[in-house]
Amino acid sequence: MKKLSLLFIAFTLTLSVSILSSCNDGDNPTPTVAPTITVTPDDDTLKVTVGEIVDYQVNWSSTDPLQSAKISYTAGTLSQIILDTTFATEVKSFGFNLSIEVTDAIPVGTVIEFIYFGSTKDNSTLFSRYVLVETGMSTYEGVVLQAQADGPATAATNLSFYFSAMNERFTLNQSADADTSALIDLVFTHHAIFRTNEELSFQSPNSANLHQMWAELPGFDPPYDYNIDNKNQTYFKKVDVADWDNLDYDGIEEVVGDIGTEIKIRGIFEGDFIAFETQAGKKGIMKIITTVIEHNPYNETYITFDVKVQK
Repeated sequence: MKKLSLLFIAFTLTLSVSILSSCNDGDNPTPTVAPTITVTPDDDTLKVTVGEIVDYQVNWSSTDPLQSAKISYTAGTLSQIILDTTFATEVKSFGFNLSIEVTDAIPVGTVIEFIYFGSTKDNSTLFSRYVLVETGMSTYEGVVLQAQADGPATAATNLSFYFSAMNERFTLNQSADADTSALIDLVFTHHAIFRTNEELSFQSPNSANLHQMWAELPGFDPPYDYNIDNKNQTYFKKVDVADWDNLDYDGIEEVVGDIGTEIKIRGIFEGDFIAFETQAGKKGIMKIITTVIEHNPYNETYITFDVKVQK
């Protein structure tokens, strides 16, 4: 196994060669035929998303001895030779396994062209296959958030803040860190002593209501500051989803549509679908699975949801 690391594609390759005998050139003046090259999968344009790994099996075969086998790629202004092999012996069959990991360094919309070449003494074969890098989405299940901290102790324990792209949760204390704050998309809160779903909400991290809420609670010095530059703005609305299991990137775009300008959505029930759009412009939908509501203390309230979000 040999590994070749490119700028933004990781290749893992294995070679297999079958060496077969052939007649002496002098005994057969007929021109050699071009080799046959097969690529599996054989899609003319293969569509992939970031993080996906695609395996190609490439085979060269000929009734006459192969002289060379070559693979190169181009992507935008970049180009590189992946394989360039010549054969000193009478090889008639040659195999190459190409495993491609599409990393997040590849811009969405990039078309990668793979160029395959093979030759015998008198003839050659040349053709291309393409990979289109599409936008993808992430799916996370059973995400649990707890209602807002009510004092210094719970400020260090209650996971009320959420970063949807990487499915990460944070406490109020962690949200004060500038780097962490820049990640957070939404905050889960329970508004009152009443044990009702109407009192549950998701809020944008830059919501003035959050600043007011923690300013009025004792023990926070300073209170939550929604004015700092790295507090993100997220919009919300309730939507209907007919087929959650098959909801894909384009489906999210279609269902969410114009998100509107609501930075707080209040009244959350089991079975609700809550759409959101992050400051980065990524849209997502949460499917509310369960709610556990307490009033003494109110911050022992929990919400569980599944989420699908665009990458």
